[in-house]
Amino acid sequence: MGILDNFEKGLERAVNGAFAKTFRSGLQPVEITSALRRELDTKAAVVARDRILAPNRFTVRMSHTDYTRMSALGVTLIDELTALVQKHGTEQRYQFTGGIDITLQDDRSLSEGMVQIDSSSVKS
Repeated sequence: MGILDNFEKGLERAVNGAFAKTFRSGLQPVEITSALRRELDTKAAVVARDRILAPNRFTVRMSHTDYTRMSALGVTLIDELTALVQKHGTEQRYQFTGGIDITLQDDRSLSEGMVQIDSSSVKS
């Protein structure tokens, strides 16, 4: 990740954090979907002329309040997010090293309405 990428991510966190604190709205599934798409596009790596590898393991970190609400949606939410990641990957012609794995994680350092994605490519 380059200096500009780091700067952009930091700026995005600051702006999103300010809005989350100002409007105090909880995280919505559509915001998780957007964050996952952005993570895929940012982390996709061209390894050959016709091969673009994208991460397949995602940890979606959110505030305790948001985590409690999202966890209540259960496996339905994870299945929907997985299908959307797969669809976006197919549309962008990304390839995955294994199956898509999405985990929700409670992160008490995040304000309500904020989401952060950690991703990696894991062979399965």
